[in-house]
Amino acid sequence: MNNYLNFKIVGSGPSGLLLAISLAKLNFNIYITDLITREKLINKDKTYAITHSTRKILLKFNLWSKLKSYLYKFDSLSISDSVISDFTILTTSDLDKDISSLDTIGWVVKHSDLMNIFFDEVDKMDNIFFKSSIDLTSDDIKFDYKFISTGANSNNKKNQNFIGIKKSYNQSCLTFEVLVRGNVPSRAYEIFRKEGPLALLPLDKNKYQVIWTANTSKSIDRLNSSKSFLLDNLSTILPENFKLDQINSEINIFPVSLSFRLPIFNFKKVVYVGDSFHTFHPVGGQGLNTCWRDVNVIYDIFKRDISTSNRSLNILKYKYYFIRFLDIISTIVITDSLIQFFANNKFFLLPLRKLSFLLLNKFILIRRIVLNHMTKSLIYSSIK
Repeated sequence: MNNYLNFKIVGSGPSGLLLAISLAKLNFNIYITDLITREKLINKDKTYAITHSTRKILLKFNLWSKLKSYLYKFDSLSISDSVISDFTILTTSDLDKDISSLDTIGWVVKHSDLMNIFFDEVDKMDNIFFKSSIDLTSDDIKFDYKFISTGANSNNKKNQNFIGIKKSYNQSCLTFEVLVRGNVPSRAYEIFRKEGPLALLPLDKNKYQVIWTANTSKSIDRLNSSKSFLLDNLSTILPENFKLDQINSEINIFPVSLSFRLPIFNFKKVVYVGDSFHTFHPVGGQGLNTCWRDVNVIYDIFKRDISTSNRSLNILKYKYYFIRFLDIISTIVITDSLIQFFANNKFFLLPLRKLSFLLLNKFILIRRIVLNHMTKSLIYSSIK
């Protein structure tokens, strides 16, 4: 593998760092630039659900063992519909045989722990360089490829021509950590409500991350309310066994959107990765997992193409977008359908929603299809 190629990565969030680590393992020179300081990048109060497909990717890059002690696993998932007062519980017995031995549906990790591990790994590599945009300009480095990983609202995309789709849900998510009593240990929750889904991700025995989706104006009102009012409001919509003790973190808010942006095809050596490429509704916790599947595909393309000639670099984006298309489209369709189908109180949908839970509770095959698609995605078997 050539070691003289220089790659520029704009953005050093979880996707940008994983891309840097993976490509550095192929002996490329990686230059990372970001407008945000390392301290601010690390100290964000966010939490991610980690799927089995992501576990396989992190194993591939020798990161799983380093991250494992910071993960909290959950072995059951409660899915409920507050409008029709029905629910189902998915467990490890619903997993495919190739992953059921791990006795977990998924894992939860805090953003700060994840970023610390990634930065530690980056610091050990002598072919990854952090540079400001000014330093990169003054150094006059010729880049063989540029990767944009600066998020959904990146300024780097404003001057680019795109084809694709974009949809605003007019919703926002409140996220914060709570201490609880009376919960079922190691169980995650997805609660469908008419104003939007509410997810509860376990962080410890009696600690959960709340991801509360609602109309943007209502979310802003809740953000500006007192913590005691927010606790009282939240306690009315949680499972009966839950007893809230206190909010244990800052309360953050972020907008919700659906987007899939493809640059008009040309031979410019620029590729968009992660949220710069696509965004989904947070229902089902697919966001970061899908971003890291982007990274996996880019790594595989470079690893297979040993010569890394100018021709192969020119067609990289074609290969990348083609390979990622089906996985991204299926995630868009599924997450958006869940919101359109379950996050409302439309009368004509109620019988179908009742039927959905009846089938989930009656047939193990349907539970297995739903659960394994969530945690394995379409590419699990292709991750080598």
